[in-house]
Amino acid sequence: MADNTPMVLLILNRFAFLRFPLSMIESITTHPDEASTLIHTDATEALDQWMSGLVKRELLPFAMTIVVRSDGVGYWRWCGLANPNRNLAPEPDTLLRMYSMTKPVTALTALLLEDQGLLDLKAPVETLIPELANWRTLKHPAADLQDCTPLASGPTLLQLLTHTSGISYGEAQGSMLDQVLAQKMAHNYSLGGLLETLSELPLVFPPGTAWRYGYGLDVLGVAMMRATGKSLGKLFDELVFKPMGMTDTGFSVSGSETNRLATLYQSEADSTLTEITQEPPLGTRFGGSQGSAEGDHWGGSGLASTPADWMKFTDMLRVAHSGKETAVARPELIRRMATNQLEGDIASLLPEGPMGFREWMPFEGLGMGCGVWVAEDTKRLGWASNPGEFGWGGIANTVFWVDPVTDAAVLFFTQVMPSSRLGLRNDLHRLAGQCLR
Repeated sequence: MADNTPMVLLILNRFAFLRFPLSMIESITTHPDEASTLIHTDATEALDQWMSGLVKRELLPFAMTIVVRSDGVGYWRWCGLANPNRNLAPEPDTLLRMYSMTKPVTALTALLLEDQGLLDLKAPVETLIPELANWRTLKHPAADLQDCTPLASGPTLLQLLTHTSGISYGEAQGSMLDQVLAQKMAHNYSLGGLLETLSELPLVFPPGTAWRYGYGLDVLGVAMMRATGKSLGKLFDELVFKPMGMTDTGFSVSGSETNRLATLYQSEADSTLTEITQEPPLGTRFGGSQGSAEGDHWGGSGLASTPADWMKFTDMLRVAHSGKETAVARPELIRRMATNQLEGDIASLLPEGPMGFREWMPFEGLGMGCGVWVAEDTKRLGWASNPGEFGWGGIANTVFWVDPVTDAAVLFFTQVMPSSRLGLRNDLHRLAGQCLR
């Protein structure tokens, strides 16, 4: 799933892709230690060709795909250059910006805190964030800001988690509310600025009545920090990353580690790539600052990680969902995370009808779990998915999912935004699915 993370003016440099020999860029590399041989060799060759074709056509600087089965890693291959200026190939330890793939970690941590009795997901937001007590909602999604109705209470923490709170991301070309939200956040990208802005603006719809992608998990992150007195980064470390041995995942990248960082690109309207040299405001922080208790740790975006680390996270979800105990979570908790929390699918709950984010998400047949999509009606779903599949993605074309039917997981990595432009997910689902059949 791609995100709608707000963007500021970016300093852009043209990407000189053909500086290096084409054979070097297109060459498929297999992980030397992890990848075993899949039964369906024709399927893996098709996946190879798809990745190398994307790189050859200069649509992506690099591509990496991992397929994990119950018997181990069955496919782990990549091609291209993670940093052409340094002639750096993508590796299992290459640092990547995860953007909205932060959201499932926030969701899992919230469930773990609730399991420990430290968080009540049924509680309204203002219980932990009293500055958000003056809730009101637009009478309809396109209404003027003054055309709204007061609410007795705000959204619950669970509604923040499932994007049913009525909080939007804002959009410069959207409704009046979206425009004002985008403008205010453009002038103050901080958690304090977000809370101040949300205290001044109405919700798009009454909580629980519709679905809209937005800052809900960022607000949830603040609530989690208020409930525990700990930064979000520390909570993630204690409850998820350290138990999983995810030593390369966090909200900041130190100066000494930037040599492992992949270059970030913008995919233009003509599909050419432009290097982004100024980090987007809700992206990863650099220089080693971990922030204060609330600091710059956003629940919806900001983690940096590596393919090797994120495979650990994804495989933990797979193993736990299959019924096995893990170092992080009980099977029941992960199954709750991967259970549709909506009455119906997302398409039926879009306030604008089946529009909005349809360019990157086939909302028909797709439910919403806790921080992850859930495949409900695969006959209506545009992807080649099995029932119960769950996962998430980020705006830079990173994505993962778990397929409980085949007891497998799939991960894909590159660093090109936005994820909506290239439409990679359909092909990736089809080709990865062939590897598992």
